[in-house]
Amino acid sequence: MNPNANESPWFRVPEVWLMIALLAGTIAGSLALVGTAFAHRDELPGAAAPIAAPLPPSAATRAADDATP
Repeated sequence: MNPNANESPWFRVPEVWLMIALLAGTIAGSLALVGTAFAHRDELPGAAAPIAAPLPPSAATRAADDATP
């Protein structure tokens, strides 16, 4: 008797096709997401103007001894 007589070729095993289908689905989904990301790009926000300076200009120009209360 041949001990390998019960083995099927790789393309007859359903688990192999399941793994191939999962891999192909993952690749297709990834490419679809990349395509969607390139098709609908977000605009880059510009640098916003500062709302307020950290110190008032008058306090920034005075010496440190004069600026402390």
